[in-house]
Amino acid sequence: MTSTAPGTPPTLSIHHLKIPTGSLSTKLEFYTTILPFTHLAHFDHRHADSGDLFAVIIQHAPTALLIELRLNPAQAAAQRGWDSITWGVETRQDLETWREWLVSKGVECSTVLKGFRGWSLVAEDPDGAFVKWYCKESHEWDVHVDVDEKWVQF
Repeated sequence: MTSTAPGTPPTLSIHHLKIPTGSLSTKLEFYTTILPFTHLAHFDHRHADSGDLFAVIIQHAPTALLIELRLNPAQAAAQRGWDSITWGVETRQDLETWREWLVSKGVECSTVLKGFRGWSLVAEDPDGAFVKWYCKESHEWDVHVDVDEKWVQF
Protein backbone atom coordinates (compact mmCIF):
# COMPACT_ATOMS: atom_id res chain seq x y z
CA MET A 1 0.00 0.00 0.00
CA THR A 2 1.30 3.42 -0.83
CA SER A 3 0.81 6.70 0.93
CA THR A 4 -1.31 9.41 -0.68
CA ALA A 5 0.96 12.13 0.71
CA PRO A 6 4.03 12.40 -1.54
CA GLY A 7 7.25 11.29 0.10
CA THR A 8 5.73 9.63 3.18
CA PRO A 9 6.70 6.04 4.03
CA PRO A 10 4.07 3.32 3.51
CA THR A 11 1.76 2.05 6.25
CA LEU A 12 0.48 -1.49 5.86
CA SER A 13 -2.47 -1.56 8.24
CA ILE A 14 -3.68 -0.85 11.75
CA HIS A 15 -1.58 -2.96 14.11
CA HIS A 16 -3.78 -2.50 17.18
CA LEU A 17 -6.02 -0.03 18.96
CA LYS A 18 -5.65 0.96 22.61
CA ILE A 19 -8.55 1.49 25.01
CA PRO A 20 -8.07 2.79 28.56
CA THR A 21 -9.74 1.17 31.55
CA GLY A 22 -10.06 1.61 35.28
CA SER A 23 -10.25 -2.16 35.79
CA LEU A 24 -8.54 -4.67 33.52
CA SER A 25 -10.53 -7.63 34.83
CA THR A 26 -13.94 -5.94 34.43
CA LYS A 27 -13.22 -4.56 30.96
CA LEU A 28 -11.69 -7.88 29.84
CA GLU A 29 -14.77 -9.76 31.01
CA PHE A 30 -17.03 -7.34 29.11
CA TYR A 31 -15.10 -7.69 25.87
CA THR A 32 -14.80 -11.48 26.06
CA THR A 33 -18.32 -12.35 27.28
CA ILE A 34 -20.49 -9.60 25.75
CA LEU A 35 -18.49 -8.82 22.60
CA PRO A 36 -16.76 -11.32 20.27
CA PHE A 37 -13.19 -11.02 21.58
CA THR A 38 -10.62 -13.55 22.72
CA HIS A 39 -8.03 -12.78 25.39
CA LEU A 40 -4.51 -13.47 24.10
CA ALA A 41 -2.99 -14.06 27.53
CA HIS A 42 0.47 -14.80 26.12
CA PHE A 43 0.63 -11.09 25.16
CA ASP A 44 -0.25 -9.79 28.65
CA HIS A 45 1.84 -6.73 29.51
CA ARG A 46 3.53 -6.78 32.92
CA HIS A 47 5.95 -4.40 34.58
CA ALA A 48 9.45 -5.89 34.46
CA ASP A 49 10.28 -5.07 38.08
CA SER A 50 7.03 -5.89 39.89
CA GLY A 51 5.31 -8.28 37.51
CA ASP A 52 2.10 -6.26 37.89
CA LEU A 53 -0.31 -6.56 34.96
CA PHE A 54 -0.92 -3.23 33.22
CA ALA A 55 -2.42 -4.24 29.85
CA VAL A 56 -4.00 -7.17 28.05
CA ILE A 57 -4.40 -7.89 24.36
CA ILE A 58 -7.70 -9.08 22.96
CA GLN A 59 -8.56 -10.09 19.42
CA HIS A 60 -11.83 -9.40 17.65
CA ALA A 61 -12.80 -12.81 16.32
CA PRO A 62 -14.56 -11.73 13.08
CA THR A 63 -11.83 -9.33 11.88
CA ALA A 64 -8.67 -10.44 13.77
CA LEU A 65 -8.23 -6.81 14.92
CA LEU A 66 -6.11 -6.53 18.07
CA ILE A 67 -7.06 -4.20 20.91
CA GLU A 68 -4.93 -3.38 23.91
CA LEU A 69 -6.89 -2.77 27.10
CA ARG A 70 -4.55 -0.51 29.08
CA LEU A 71 -4.93 0.22 32.79
CA ASN A 72 -5.28 4.01 32.95
CA PRO A 73 -8.15 5.06 35.25
CA ALA A 74 -7.75 8.80 34.60
CA GLN A 75 -7.93 8.39 30.81
CA ALA A 76 -10.84 5.95 31.11
CA ALA A 77 -12.75 8.50 33.21
CA ALA A 78 -12.01 11.22 30.66
CA GLN A 79 -13.52 9.08 27.88
CA ARG A 80 -16.83 8.35 29.61
CA GLY A 81 -19.61 8.84 27.07
CA TRP A 82 -17.22 8.75 24.12
CA ASP A 83 -17.47 6.17 21.32
CA SER A 84 -13.94 5.72 20.05
CA ILE A 85 -14.81 2.73 17.85
CA THR A 86 -17.87 2.18 15.68
CA TRP A 87 -18.37 -1.44 14.61
CA GLY A 88 -20.07 -2.25 11.31
CA VAL A 89 -22.96 -4.63 10.76
CA GLU A 90 -24.94 -5.36 7.61
CA THR A 91 -28.53 -4.49 8.45
CA ARG A 92 -30.80 -2.60 10.80
CA GLN A 93 -32.08 -6.00 11.93
CA ASP A 94 -28.52 -6.89 12.98
CA LEU A 95 -28.62 -3.85 15.26
CA GLU A 96 -31.91 -5.08 16.75
CA THR A 97 -30.34 -8.50 17.30
CA TRP A 98 -27.35 -6.88 19.03
CA ARG A 99 -29.72 -4.83 21.17
CA GLU A 100 -31.60 -7.96 22.28
CA TRP A 101 -28.28 -9.62 23.13
CA LEU A 102 -27.03 -6.63 25.13
CA VAL A 103 -30.28 -6.27 27.06
CA SER A 104 -30.27 -10.00 27.85
CA LYS A 105 -26.78 -9.57 29.33
CA GLY A 106 -27.81 -6.55 31.42
CA VAL A 107 -25.83 -4.05 29.35
CA GLU A 108 -27.31 -0.55 29.19
CA CYS A 109 -27.85 0.50 25.59
CA SER A 110 -29.82 2.79 23.33
CA THR A 111 -32.66 1.88 21.07
CA VAL A 112 -31.76 1.55 17.40
CA LEU A 113 -31.24 5.17 16.39
CA LYS A 114 -31.82 6.79 12.99
CA GLY A 115 -28.74 8.61 11.74
CA PHE A 116 -28.11 10.84 8.74
CA ARG A 117 -27.66 7.89 6.38
CA GLY A 118 -28.34 4.71 8.35
CA TRP A 119 -29.01 3.41 11.86
CA SER A 120 -26.85 2.91 14.91
CA LEU A 121 -26.86 1.32 18.33
CA VAL A 122 -24.85 2.47 21.34
CA ALA A 123 -24.00 0.54 24.51
CA GLU A 124 -22.12 1.49 27.65
CA ASP A 125 -19.06 -0.48 28.71
CA PRO A 126 -17.97 -0.95 32.35
CA ASP A 127 -15.97 2.32 32.31
CA GLY A 128 -18.90 4.31 30.93
CA ALA A 129 -17.34 4.55 27.46
CA PHE A 130 -19.64 3.91 24.53
CA VAL A 131 -19.41 0.98 22.14
CA LYS A 132 -21.23 1.80 18.90
CA TRP A 133 -22.48 -0.16 15.90
CA TYR A 134 -23.58 1.27 12.55
CA CYS A 135 -25.21 -0.69 9.75
CA LYS A 136 -24.40 -0.70 6.04
CA GLU A 137 -28.11 -0.72 5.24
CA SER A 138 -29.04 2.87 4.55
CA HIS A 139 -31.84 5.31 3.87
CA GLU A 140 -31.90 8.60 2.00
CA TRP A 141 -29.80 11.35 3.60
CA ASP A 142 -31.97 12.94 6.29
CA VAL A 143 -31.05 15.68 8.76
CA HIS A 144 -33.97 14.64 10.99
CA VAL A 145 -32.01 12.14 13.04
CA ASP A 146 -32.85 10.58 16.37
CA VAL A 147 -31.58 12.72 19.21
CA ASP A 148 -31.05 11.26 22.66
CA GLU A 149 -29.56 13.16 25.56
CA LYS A 150 -27.39 10.25 26.66
CA TRP A 151 -26.54 8.32 23.51
CA VAL A 152 -26.30 10.92 20.73
CA GLN A 153 -24.04 13.90 21.22
CA PHE A 154 -23.41 16.63 18.63
